[in-house]
Amino acid sequence: MTERSRSEHFLERLVGVASVSGQEAACLQVCEGLMREVGLATRRRSCPGVEGAFNVEGVAGAGRPKLVLTGHIDTVPVEGMTVNHLGERRGGRYYGRGTSDMKGGLAAMLAALDRLRRAGTRLDGQVVVVATVYEETLKCGGYQVALDHRDADAVVCSEPTDCRVAIGATGNLPVRLDVTGKAGHTSIPGSGRNAILGALLAARAIVDEMAETVEVPHLGPRRRALGPGVIRGGLSQTVVPDRCTVWMEARYFPGETAEGLIARMNDICARALAGQPDLKATVRGERLDFEGHAYPPGSWGHFICVERGLKPLLTDPDTAIVRAFREAVVAEGGDPRPELMYGWGDIEFLATDHKVPALYFGPGDVKAAHTADEYIDLDRYDLAVRVYERAVPGFLNSAARRA
Repeated sequence: MTERSRSEHFLERLVGVASVSGQEAACLQVCEGLMREVGLATRRRSCPGVEGAFNVEGVAGAGRPKLVLTGHIDTVPVEGMTVNHLGERRGGRYYGRGTSDMKGGLAAMLAALDRLRRAGTRLDGQVVVVATVYEETLKCGGYQVALDHRDADAVVCSEPTDCRVAIGATGNLPVRLDVTGKAGHTSIPGSGRNAILGALLAARAIVDEMAETVEVPHLGPRRRALGPGVIRGGLSQTVVPDRCTVWMEARYFPGETAEGLIARMNDICARALAGQPDLKATVRGERLDFEGHAYPPGSWGHFICVERGLKPLLTDPDTAIVRAFREAVVAEGGDPRPELMYGWGDIEFLATDHKVPALYFGPGDVKAAHTADEYIDLDRYDLAVRVYERAVPGFLNSAARRA
């Protein structure tokens, strides 16, 4: 068996067991076995907020420095996929749900540790690998990592970055836009005030004004992503709708706040509808689950996604963990320029709440994530394994020397 085929074994095993968010138990058991296979001592950690949810951890070594490597094992649903969601190889790609987001990243971490173990490479301190759950929905796995490992010296998450060292990530702001109008009979021209048309006008105004380019420290200009995801309104084709709701999502950058963006959205809506006195719009935070139901106030989902919020992350590029990964990328022929991950990842809890230096590095491509034909490029996967193989001892052993 070649080194590449040995490494791809971890990818195939994880992708080969379905793990839609909330249904991760079988895949966690496989991951637990793979952790033991690479010499890690395993344990399970119950997660807050969701009964029965648990992360699986694998640990090697002890003491300082302490490096945490994480990856979520859950995926979005598989309905509508045009490839085998449990994995299939075509040329230089491996297809399946979670290949890019992000079983491929977790597999690369395990494959790198497998190579280090077989080579007899000394690792100072300890490395902890955590397979987290519910990242796509209730985020309880990442929250538990922050509770368990607030003493870490660094944390790395293998979200899809196309083998770029992402020192930052966007925040995720889920909002609800409510528009009220005036009911009327649709047979009478000009009757009532159509709330659906008002909602479309307000949502369009938000997107037009806020899909802007923002200067991000250390990274330069980045364009904001935002838009509507769900719309509901109206009673019948014969009734002018007096209510309409649009659920939108906006990504935001370090230095911005959810409260500030919501206030801005409300101001945009007021201006957009100023000439139509019977139309009123309000924007507030709210998150829908995959079945289209809002997480109610007081629930775990509302606490995580709205009350606490999913915040942006930014790490100084001169921190030791960033240097270790950039040096490893250079050594393996990759692009070492720091990048922003266009998405939110659950190490944000540890980075924001406990000031642990954090970065994202994974072989997946976010453009392939969540798609009907999700895949991972196997050359990029191999590159990620080699980078982790260099960066993990590079960080641990240099940090130990500095201590």
